[in-house]
Amino acid sequence: MKTIGSRRSSANIAILAASIILGFLLTVQFRSAAASLPPREQSRVSTAEAVQRLEEEQRQLKERIAELRTQIASMQHAAETADPAKMVAADIDQQKLLAGLVALHGPGLLVVLDDSTKTVGPSEDANNYIIHDYELRDVVSLLWLSGAEAIAINGERLVNVSSIYCVGSTILVNDTRLSPPYEIRAIGDPPVLEDVVQNPKNLAKLRARVKTYGIQLKVTQQKDVIIPAYSGTLNIRYARPTMTVPRNEGNKSRGM
Repeated sequence: MKTIGSRRSSANIAILAASIILGFLLTVQFRSAAASLPPREQSRVSTAEAVQRLEEEQRQLKERIAELRTQIASMQHAAETADPAKMVAADIDQQKLLAGLVALHGPGLLVVLDDSTKTVGPSEDANNYIIHDYELRDVVSLLWLSGAEAIAINGERLVNVSSIYCVGSTILVNDTRLSPPYEIRAIGDPPVLEDVVQNPKNLAKLRARVKTYGIQLKVTQQKDVIIPAYSGTLNIRYARPTMTVPRNEGNKSRGM
C-alpha cells in the first residue's frame, strides 16, 4: 500500500517534470524565432514564407505552453487540497475489494453441479450418484486458472481462507453447510471461462461420472453475475507484517 508521503512525492515530481517541459518549450520558442529568420539577402517571397512558418510554430508552441500551464495548475491544486483521510479511505476500499469484502457484479459463468436422478441399485454404492467436495474444488480451481476475478458457491464467496470439504455426505464451504444443486458463479470473460470448463481434456473424472451415473453438469454464460461479499472471519493467528519482526528474531530462534 502506498503511503501518503509517497503519493505527495509523486505529485511533486510530476509538477517538476511538467515545469521543466514548459521551460524547454519557452526556450525553443525563443531560439526558433531568433535563429530561423532568413538572411536579408533572400527574396521577399522567401522572407514572407519564413515569417508565416515561424508564426505557425509560435502559435503551436503557445498552445502547448498554455496546456502545460493548465496541467501544472491542476496538479498544484490537487497537491494542496488533497485530503489525507480520503486517500487513506480509498486505500482501505481497495484492500477490501481485493480481500473479497465487497460485493461485485459483472459478466461471467454459471456452473451447476447436481446429484444424479437415477435410481441407485441395491448392490451399488450411493456415493457414485452424488456430488463430492473434490469436484467442486476441481471446478473452482479451473475457473481461477481461467482468469476468474471472483467466485461464489451457493452464495458463499471464496477468498484466500475459504475451505471446501465434506463431513459425511454434507459439503461445507466456509464452514457453511450447502445442499445441491451447487451453483458456482464466477466473474470473468464468459467465452474464455466456458471454453476451459467445457474442454473435454478438463474435468475428465467428472465427465465420466456424468455419463456413467447421471451426475448433472450445466454450464451457461451470464451477462451479469452477482457475487456477494465474504461474510466469514479473517482470523490470522501466526502471520505478521514483516516490518514488525526484528531482523535478528529468526537467528535467535536458531540459537545464533
